[in-house]
Formats: sequence, C-alpha cells, structure tokens
Amino acid sequence: MLCTPVQPWLARRLKVTPKQLNLERLRNYQLRQLNRTLALAADQSPFYRERLQPWCREPLSDLSELAKLPFTTPEELRSQGMQMLATSQSAIERVVTLESSGTTGSPKRLWFTAEDLARTQEFFRCGMSQVLQPGYRVLILLPGELPDSAGDLLARALAAMGVESRIAGLVLDAGRWADVLAREPFDCVVGIPWQVLAVLRHPLAQFVPRGRIKSVFLTSDYVPKPLVAEIRKRWDCPAFNHYGMTEFALSGGVECLALDGYHLREADFFFEVIDPDSSRPLPPGQLGEVVFTTLDRRGMPLIRYRTGDLSYWHPEICPCGSFLPRLAKIHGRLAARRELDKGLSLQMPDLDEILLPVPGLRNYTASLTRQDNTCTLQLILEAAPGREPSTLWAVERLLPEIPAVRAALDQKCLQVLPPQLAGAPLPVSATVKRSVQSN
Repeated sequence: MLCTPVQPWLARRLKVTPKQLNLERLRNYQLRQLNRTLALAADQSPFYRERLQPWCREPLSDLSELAKLPFTTPEELRSQGMQMLATSQSAIERVVTLESSGTTGSPKRLWFTAEDLARTQEFFRCGMSQVLQPGYRVLILLPGELPDSAGDLLARALAAMGVESRIAGLVLDAGRWADVLAREPFDCVVGIPWQVLAVLRHPLAQFVPRGRIKSVFLTSDYVPKPLVAEIRKRWDCPAFNHYGMTEFALSGGVECLALDGYHLREADFFFEVIDPDSSRPLPPGQLGEVVFTTLDRRGMPLIRYRTGDLSYWHPEICPCGSFLPRLAKIHGRLAARRELDKGLSLQMPDLDEILLPVPGLRNYTASLTRQDNTCTLQLILEAAPGREPSTLWAVERLLPEIPAVRAALDQKCLQVLPPQLAGAPLPVSATVKRSVQSN
C-alpha cells in the first residue's frame, strides 16, 4: 500500500526531503508558525489583541502551552468575525457567509485571502493525487456556481493536474446525474454523502458500468458506513472520507488508501482533541471535540477554534506506514446531540447507521419534541418512487433496533411516531450538517 501523499506534501511545505521529515521536525515547525500566528493576531486583530493580551507576552516554548489559551467559539465568530481580521479588507479574496439552521442572530462570515484559497487547492490536489491521473474526468456534486466556491476551487485545482471536471452543483434531479454517469465516462465522483446516495439509488444508476468509476470522495458531512459499503458494492470502488468545513477554507484532512482516518493538513493547522466539558486535551483513543489553530493564515487567523466535531486520535500507526498522527472519522456533532432523559442522547449518526441500508430511502429528517419527561421522535422520509410503502414499513421496523432509541424506549423516556412521507424532495445543504432537530 502506498503511503499517504500528505507526507511528501508536508515535506515540501517544510522545505525538507521526505527522508528528513519526522514528527519532531513537524512539531518544531508548528511551534514556530504558531508563535508567528499569535504575534500577528495580538498585533493586527482587534479581537485577538484584547483576547490574547494576558497570555502572549512571551512566545510559547512548547506546543502543550497552547492549552492555556482561551478558545474561539462559533458564537464569537458569528458576533465578532470582522474584528478577528488581521489584514485590510482589500487583501481579502472571498467572503463566505454561513447560515446555520436553528441558529438565531447573525450568520457566520469567513474571510479568505488568495493565498488561503491557493493552499486549499494545493491540498485538494494532494489528497486526490492518490487516485487521479492526467486525462481522468471528475463529476463534482458540490456548489460551484460562484467563483472560489467549493466546486469551483476543486475544478481549478484538478485542471492543474490535467484532470477534467464537470460541476453538477447541489443535486436537485438525481436522475439527471445518474443518467450522465451511465452515458459518460467519469473516473471519480466528489460530493456530499446524501447527494451521492440520491444518485447511487436512482434507477438509472443501474446502467453505470461496474468498475468505470474508480473512486468516490465524500465531504462536508458525517459519512455513514453503510454508504461506503454500498458504493463499494454497486460501483466497485473505494469511498474516501474528506474532512472539510468552511472554517478550514474547505479542506482539513483526507483519508489514504487504507480508508481508516484522516491524515491532516498539519502544515496549515494545529489540531487538538479536547474533553468538551473539562477542556483538557485527550489522549489517543478517547472521543472528544476537535479544535484547531491556523498556522499560516494572514487574513483571518483562528486560535483554538472549537469545531463541534467529535473524533479521537488513532492510537496506532496507519496501515499505509505513515508516522503522522491520524484523526478518526468524524463521529457526529457535539451541538447535534439531543439529550433525551436519564443520561441518554440521540444524534443523526445513530439513525444513519441503521436506516441508510433501507433500499428505497433517499433522505430523511428527524425531529424531537418534549413534553414533561417524555420525548417524541418523528421522521419524515423521502423515498424512491414506487418504494414508498416498503420504505415506510422498513424504517418503522428498524427504528426500535437503533441502540440509542431502544435504550430510551426501555427507559420509557421516548415514544416513536410512525414515519411519514415528505411531500417534496428534502433539501440537502452544502454547509449545514444534518442533525436531529428539536422543537
């Protein structure tokens, strides 16, 4: 198995040979970059000038000292984002506005320089170089209408590799793109998990020659294991997890051929996994919240930004042979976890892992309502035409088999209503992660 391409990419960024690269050299580089970032933020960013003043009188002597600095939260980004800028607005290439469902007040806005976007493109090429060759064709199921949007950045990054792309945008007509894949020779598909699933399960997708598509990259949301297995079964190709969020400038890590966790963009970010309650750093193997600090971002540095994503450090070396620390696949969102009662909770991945294998299911939403000490769970389903009755029956049968649901039913703190069909296709957002909504 080939070693992750992230390792030689890091060597180039650190200006050393691959043989010279080791974990000690990487950590020393990160410490230098971190101190530069802290100095820049304390000097140029109004928000961080006030925030860091008590802590940053002297440079950090060890990466572990970062843990004494305060976090930056999504709420602060939403309310004080412009004050975080460490450059003039004339140096900004793109501003991204994120509207999050269920959130009141101002949206989050992220400011990126041309250099930030160029480095994202560089990492896109790095991650996809393990499966793409010049002359390959890629179908991109991501928004790409606007300049420097996710699909546009990826297409331009791949063009530099001699790879042709077609940007589909968000999938509103799964049949159209299933037909395109059946008629045209695409070597790779990139998209949001449930968008890819909608195409994969459309009847026209049965005409896609098995083995024509050589790889799939899934990004922007939790990736259920049954989806990965179904891609392997139907298209006979691997499905890579890509760790992307807008706060990273879209790209933070990518799986290697081992398909067992992310190799991270550690020349540009320093990552932590913390206990979300105590804020203490967690050792490998313990699930916690992912936190990152930018290391080379001049426009809008982010220091100890709480992503809300749940993951852990893999305790063992990657099967690809890389020495790089490896982040496990994202296990869901801290904010998307809905508390039931008696110490029990529920989130979308709990449902996805059991419900996604239902053949006729294309998408669904879940909502919880609470009255006194009892919660009520209601699912709205989008089913394939002609499969509505069997899909409703299968989902209703499987719901009590979901461990979190079963435990809540046994404790008599949850009731489950019969699922209902959606009257129209359910929306899939490129920026808002799916979650159980509370009413």
